[in-house]
Amino acid sequence: MNPLAIAFAVVLACSAILVAMLAGRARPSSRDYLRFAAVLYFALALCAGLAAADQDATALGLSAAVTQVVCALAPVALSFAIFATFEHPASAWIAGTSMVLACIAGIAAAALGKPVLSLAPLAVSVLAMLALCFRRWRVEKRSAAHAFLSACCLICAAAASLSVGEGARIALILFSAAALLGFALALARRSGVAVVNARDLRTAMPIGEKR
Repeated sequence: MNPLAIAFAVVLACSAILVAMLAGRARPSSRDYLRFAAVLYFALALCAGLAAADQDATALGLSAAVTQVVCALAPVALSFAIFATFEHPASAWIAGTSMVLACIAGIAAAALGKPVLSLAPLAVSVLAMLALCFRRWRVEKRSAAHAFLSACCLICAAAASLSVGEGARIALILFSAAALLGFALALARRSGVAVVNARDLRTAMPIGEKR
């Protein structure tokens, strides 16, 4: 048992739950993608926690397989969430086909034991995210900066997934949690705050006064 790895897995699970809650503040067209990515990372946290608690061959193999599928599929879902917020919702058949292909790539990577296969959809997704961030920078720098840093975290998580050892798994979990939270901040809309100027205050009618 590795208590430190279990603690980091709990951090990722809590991040996924928080992102699922924050998804309600995102645009309706990007909520489902963001929540789907949160579910994927929650599954990754669960498998990583089980592998850290019971370090046998079965648990480690399950954790490695889930890691490859999540690393391939979650970035695609997040890229469509970013695209739906920064540009416009993607066509259903394009999104569905892309996610099916990413899932196949992740399953192939897990079945063949070649993690590099899961990097193809991740690399395409990250490049698309970076392009969207540069386009969004002129309109809103805050969301673009959050999305850019989150995409960089995905790159670091991918690099960690190619390594072996407990430290690599912990790095993968931490970078995944940071990326997921960053994308939630990038997609969440700010609360509208009513601004009252001095003229409005002067012309406001006191409570109880008749018109």
